[in-house]
Amino acid sequence: MKLDHDCVRDVLLWVETNVPLQEPVATHDLLNKFQDKWDRSETTYCIIQLNEAGMIDGGASVQNGIVSINYIQRLTWKGHEYLDNIRNDTIWKETKNTVISKVGSASLSIVSSVAAKLIEDKFNL
Repeated sequence: MKLDHDCVRDVLLWVETNVPLQEPVATHDLLNKFQDKWDRSETTYCIIQLNEAGMIDGGASVQNGIVSINYIQRLTWKGHEYLDNIRNDTIWKETKNTVISKVGSASLSIVSSVAAKLIEDKFNL
């Protein structure tokens, strides 16, 4: 299954806004929020991958060889770092356009690096 970068961004933004400190949120709340925008399997896959990448901290379980994330506890440092690079809508659009026009697709770390470079260039950092 393909990891959709727009879905990644949406999930991270949602987790940051909707998961209070020390109050895990059931994954189905997130799935229900995006049911009109993303297929459940896309969102589920995204959540699993973000958990494996260490961007979110979620309670995972495996049943009959199928991994599921039952709840999301928090956005990790790595998740905040990535989200801070892609949060701004203009930077996000420029990042996607740059990545798509140059290589077609890229890893989350490359996307984050491109966004960081765009931010640096935009503000002469």
